[in-house]
Formats: sequence, structure tokens, C-alpha cells
Amino acid sequence: MYYYKLDDFQLISREAIALFDAFGIENLNHFKRTFWVFDAPDDKGKQYFKITSSFESLRNYDSISWLTEGATLRLEDDLRLLSDRELLSGLNISKWISQKRSDCQSRLAESFKAFVAEATAMDTGKKRVHLLGLGDVGSTLAIGLKLLGGDCIQTLGIYDINEHQRKRYEMELNQIIVNTDLIVERIEAEDLFHCDVFVFCASKYVPKVGEQVSDVRMIQFEENSKIVEIYAKMARQEGFKGLFCVVSDPVDLLCRSAYEASNRNEQGVFDGMGIPAERIRGFGLGVMHGRSLYYAKKLNIDYATHGRVFGPHGKDLICVNHLLNYNHEASLDLTEKVIRANLDVREEGFKPYIAPALSSGAKSIIDALSGNWHYSATSIGETFFGARNRQTLAGIEYEQVKLAPELANRLKSVHERLDDLWRELKY
Repeated sequence: MYYYKLDDFQLISREAIALFDAFGIENLNHFKRTFWVFDAPDDKGKQYFKITSSFESLRNYDSISWLTEGATLRLEDDLRLLSDRELLSGLNISKWISQKRSDCQSRLAESFKAFVAEATAMDTGKKRVHLLGLGDVGSTLAIGLKLLGGDCIQTLGIYDINEHQRKRYEMELNQIIVNTDLIVERIEAEDLFHCDVFVFCASKYVPKVGEQVSDVRMIQFEENSKIVEIYAKMARQEGFKGLFCVVSDPVDLLCRSAYEASNRNEQGVFDGMGIPAERIRGFGLGVMHGRSLYYAKKLNIDYATHGRVFGPHGKDLICVNHLLNYNHEASLDLTEKVIRANLDVREEGFKPYIAPALSSGAKSIIDALSGNWHYSATSIGETFFGARNRQTLAGIEYEQVKLAPELANRLKSVHERLDDLWRELKY
């Protein structure tokens, strides 16, 4: 292992990095911010992330097995100390190396500090949040953010193509006597990415109550992917450095659409110059957790403390009755109930948007910004997959538990199906 010190940062690498020869050190300070740096120019995974005790390699980290095998304490003791103190992050420096190879040594520390500042820009402070789309979900989500976001949102900008919607919600939300310091602003389309957090709630197709469709998510993907790609390319053009949140369905596939669109140049060639994978999140799983809590009580299943949900917001959802005492049949029964939950509301004559907007949207986004454990879809490999995670000062951390073989195989199968489905739909 090679150790370097640049400015206030420590760097470690399995291979010597010639650019850093003059900055080599023999021992690590276990109280300094440290980056495990790597150079992977063709990598489509996360470029910045928390390294936990079971980290072994990029291949190990960017695999679904990271969620299923649990922590196995593979790190050396001194690195584990840094990880436990949330001081150890993985960082891909391929872009920095290509841009700074010709810099003189006196500027290396300065330019690396700027590179780190960009990579870690979402770590601290209240955020400026901009919300696109004030339909049923978007407007309810805006209400939720106003009510819950006082500690982590500085301003909430709202945009809808319907100007009257913008005016109405600017007036009404600012008249709510909760979090009065959180100001809601009407914004224009050109201002959408002048923020720290962009929330995509636009949707071209939502089935009407009583309408019979074979697979709602796939119809929504066909229409909504065209829209999200427009805004992902806009984010690239604007040099957006914040968090790109997808709430519209199907969130996992739309996240991948946003990532691919943002990171391809005008010739359609992937160049990795758009939004990094770790800054795209899909918020659709929170309501599935909420529905699991609701139906578990009706089925007399002990879900509240150790129950979990994984995967997509749709028919491939995985509900788990208990992480440590997994019951396959009980979990399948719960999963079936939860998947049908939106149909149950539709059968009463209503669109099921209140719980998704507040549980998947407002509450989960607030938890993500606050560093709390929550459910969201993040990039695991090239596939966005829903699981419990949190944003720490060192990057994204996943809940890692040694899962029962039957459950682990369910997660792996769904992860593969999402990847196959993406390729089927796009190619």
C-alpha cells in the first residue's frame, strides 16, 4: 500500500502514483480525511463512496453481493480505524489525472483540493432544492418538503409548465405556519439546475382510475424516460454538481436513463462527464416500506424492527419479514399484498399518490439529505437498485447483513432482471 499527503488530505493506493512521488509518507494519521484513490476511466459505477470494513476491491463493492454477504472485516486495522471514524472514502481520480498531468508539482495539492471539493460537495450544509412538476405527486411532495425540511432545506424552488400551478403553490406553501424560514420560490425553467438538489416529479402518463393496463411501469418508462433524458442533458450542459433525485415511475430505470443521457456527448459516446452515478437517486421504495408496515400488522407478521424492502417500486419488489429470522412464505405473502396496495386504492376510485409522495418522496429525501438511514435506489454496478442506505461524510453507506441464501438469491435475481430489462427496453 502507498501513502501520500496532499494539503489536508491523506491518500492511499495499492499501486504507486508517479504524480504523487514528492508527497509520500510512511504512516497514516488516523484522524485525517483519507481517500483510497483509484484510476478507472471506463468504470460506470460510483466515483466517490464510503469505504466500510468489508471493502476489498471495486469489483466487490459495486456488486449486489455487497448487500447480501454482510461485513467480513477485510480492511487492515489502521484503515478500519479511519472507516469507523467516517474518514475513509473511495475516490476515482481518473478525470483529475487526465486534466492535471501537465501541472507542476507546486499546483498539484491545490488542484486536488479543488477536485475533492467538487466530489464531496453534497456533504454538509442546508440545501437549495428545486422541484420539477406540480401534479398530484409533485404538489403533495412540495407540501411534505415544506413541513419536514426546516433543518436541511434552505429554499424550495418550484417549477411547472403550468404557470398558474407555480403561482398557486408559491402562495399557499408560504402561508403554511410551519418552517416559516423555509421560503418557497417560483422559478423559471432556466433556473432548474441552479441548486444543490434537483427533484424530478414530471410524468407524461399516469393511468386514470379504472383504466386497465398490463404493465403500468413499462408504459411510464417509455414516456417518462424521454422527459428525464431532456433534463439530464440540461444538467450536463449546466455543469450541475448536485443531487439528481428521481421520484417519477419507474424510478430505478429512469435513474439509469438520467445517468446514461447525462454522461454521453453530442455524438452519443459515453464520456463520464455528466452527473456521477452516486449523485443520482431514485425515491420509490419508501412507500413500499410504509405499505409493508401497514400490511404486516394485518397479516400478524413481525416486520416493524427487522423487516426490510429491496429492489424496484413494482412487481419485482422484495419484502422481507425479518432480516435475521427470514421466513420465505411470510415474506412472499407480504410482498404480494404490498405490490397490490396501489390497486386497492384504485378500486376505491382514487389515484394512489399521497403515500408515495410523502413516504418515498418527502420523508426519504429529507432523510437522505440529513444523513439518516432511508430507502432509495442507487447505482450498484450499472443497475440502480433499491436498498436501505445513508449518506455519510465519507459517502454512501449500505446496510450490510449476511442474508439467508434463499433471500440472497432473490436479490441477485431481481438485480439481474433489472439489468436485462434495461437492455431490452433501450437496445
